[in-house]
Amino acid sequence: MKGTVGQLAPAQEGEPSSQFDASLQPLRKRIDSIDLQLLALLNARAAVVADIYAVKRRHGKIRLDRARTSDILDRLAQASAGPLSAHDVRAIFEPLLKFFVERYAPPEDAGSPADTSGK
Repeated sequence: MKGTVGQLAPAQEGEPSSQFDASLQPLRKRIDSIDLQLLALLNARAAVVADIYAVKRRHGKIRLDRARTSDILDRLAQASAGPLSAHDVRAIFEPLLKFFVERYAPPEDAGSPADTSGK
């Protein structure tokens, strides 16, 4: 029983609930594992972002580099082999990148506001 991405597949008539649960459980375990991997990668990214902010601060530069952000989005959109489309990739990563520029404050940078003017 396959559903399409973004759609829930309806339970087939006559399929016992326990069989449905048995089919769903390993998939949910895979999702849980992937979520933990994503979290580890986001924390690793945050650590590197903190290093970048430290370098920018030492050199008097602002956090936002619009050209770099655009390059990241273009590269990721092109790299997606699917099922996520280029549009999907941008929809996921744009808010993520925005979060790191506007809201993420590394522990040693917590008191410094982000300059998002793009100058």
